[in-house]
Amino acid sequence: MGDTSASSSDQLSLTRQGNEGNIGIPRAPNGPNEANRLRIVQACVACRGRKAKCDGNRPKCATCKRLNRVCTYTGSKRDKQRLQLQNLQRKAHIYEELLGEIIPQVAVHENISIENVFKKHFQQSPEIFSDLLNSQSLSKHHIPMPSSRISLSHMFFESVSEGAKSLRPILKESPIQVKSIEYWTTLAPNDTASHLLSFYFTWENPTWNLIDQNTFLRDLENHGGGSCSRLLVHVLLFFGISFSYRLNQITDRREEKALGQKLYDEIQPLWENDKGKQDLPTIQSSILLGLLSCTFGLDRLGTQFIMNGAHSYSQQGLHIPKDGGGDANRGLSSSDLSQEMVSWAIFDVQALASQVYRKPSPWPTPPPLSCSPEQAAQLDEHDEWSPYPFEGPTTRPHYYTTLQFRSALATIVNEIASFSLGLGEEPMSSHDLDYCRQIYQKLVHWKADLPRAVMPESNTTPHILCLHFYYQATLISLGTLITTKSAPTLESDELEAGQPDFENVKDQAMETIGSLILLFKHRHGWKSIPIVMLHYFCLGGVHATSRLDANDLKWTLVLESCVVGLWHMSLGWGRLCKAFLRTIELVLKSNDPDPNLIPTKVAAIFKHLNSDLWSQTDITSLSADYVVQRVSRKVNTSAASGQTLEALIRAMENL
Repeated sequence: MGDTSASSSDQLSLTRQGNEGNIGIPRAPNGPNEANRLRIVQACVACRGRKAKCDGNRPKCATCKRLNRVCTYTGSKRDKQRLQLQNLQRKAHIYEELLGEIIPQVAVHENISIENVFKKHFQQSPEIFSDLLNSQSLSKHHIPMPSSRISLSHMFFESVSEGAKSLRPILKESPIQVKSIEYWTTLAPNDTASHLLSFYFTWENPTWNLIDQNTFLRDLENHGGGSCSRLLVHVLLFFGISFSYRLNQITDRREEKALGQKLYDEIQPLWENDKGKQDLPTIQSSILLGLLSCTFGLDRLGTQFIMNGAHSYSQQGLHIPKDGGGDANRGLSSSDLSQEMVSWAIFDVQALASQVYRKPSPWPTPPPLSCSPEQAAQLDEHDEWSPYPFEGPTTRPHYYTTLQFRSALATIVNEIASFSLGLGEEPMSSHDLDYCRQIYQKLVHWKADLPRAVMPESNTTPHILCLHFYYQATLISLGTLITTKSAPTLESDELEAGQPDFENVKDQAMETIGSLILLFKHRHGWKSIPIVMLHYFCLGGVHATSRLDANDLKWTLVLESCVVGLWHMSLGWGRLCKAFLRTIELVLKSNDPDPNLIPTKVAAIFKHLNSDLWSQTDITSLSADYVVQRVSRKVNTSAASGQTLEALIRAMENL
């Protein structure tokens, strides 16, 4: 067999020679060492860079040994990723150490601005420094990282991002700082609670001063006292949630809604536990919950909360000073001043509720406490107000001077509301009309006595603008009472005797309200505004629907401001905002204006309202006796003035 094979091989070789004319070169068979020789997996970095032969020996190849150079290997793909991660971690550590050195210098040298440092690096490498600022390890290096997305710290870090260049500077610290919130609630950390309480005491509380800030915060930090309770803390945090928003995208309120729901769920059992108490925090909580219920479109329930709280406060004698009013020469003591502000605030809220919702006042006489004009001026001397969370501009708020005049106005409002309810359905007599004229003269004198410090021409802090809204709305309320309740013969006799034309008084008051709305928008915008602005937006928006004019754009701007303002407030408050928007839309349709006069934003919001926001549930869930005033003489008679919100919406929805 072996010879036959060799012969065949020789024949094949000869055949090739014959065919190709070449001589085949015999090849040696593979030896055992060739089969087992190790294959070089990877050349070192130096040899690969020079495209030189490398034997792959580690830790140093033969070529690098011979040339006495550094020999390194990059490793596999996984090794590359591991090395890259190590380099990134090292870079982050270096950056953190660098910031840890810079920030203490910023604290010492006031001319160094940390905001400018952040802005500069964000603009150069936003993808790197966004991750860096969110690094957990930065807390070791003097940077207070936001522990919650609902906090001033979070707003601050948003403000230095590239998308917020046009925003005003943000404060570095909340004006209110709490350190013991965990004693009262587990739902919000201290920085979040500080942020939310700062919102409440900056924007909402100055309008009425329902809560004395100093005594509340003192008792909160001391874990007890007569001015703080778990219920009140949760209610105030809930109110603060309604004012909070994101700087870059104010419609994104997922975190606020989630925390708000938790707070509301906790408020309900706390109220059930505390509602039988007669202490001040429970009374204050009752009134605030009443205001909150009204924003849900449930003012029948809300006014019960308000009136019961006011009645309880009066019955307990909490408005009567314990020390007899203080030294006559020195004025009121600090405790009396706190008591005065809270007492008048409760009286004020129930008077407004009585006027707007036509509910009997449980407090026939105003509180006895009152500081002198001289003492009010002295107390106001060093106070400042700033539009939290922004830095400035700061203004002098004149809290105590405003309190004096607002209290006097609330007394007149309470008087008008009680008189109106006493009339019933009967028309006015000549004696009644004389009484109304006397009230009107009180209002005129009240306005004439206002000092320049609390006039909107010189001071535009929100609570001062709200004071003037209140005055103009009271003129409209009184004028509507006279024009709808007095007999036509009495009205004509009144005009002949040179008495005021109350239709004209109402028109002038609405003109002023429109101007105040535009002023409020110009000075403060619609992001954080007192809850009472709901009332003025509705009043101004409904009136604007009948005043649109191509030759005078004022009321077009007022309509846009009211609708956009209500839309902003609907992000934080309840169903009432949507109900007011729906009311304005329905009244606008009934007036059938030129479509070109309807602002683009108004049309877009109404379209969004009808497609996504307003539902049958919103209609059926309304329990609102809020009175919708329609002041203009040009009003279409298809929808009468003075209807309740619920009745008006249901009637016009059916049409």
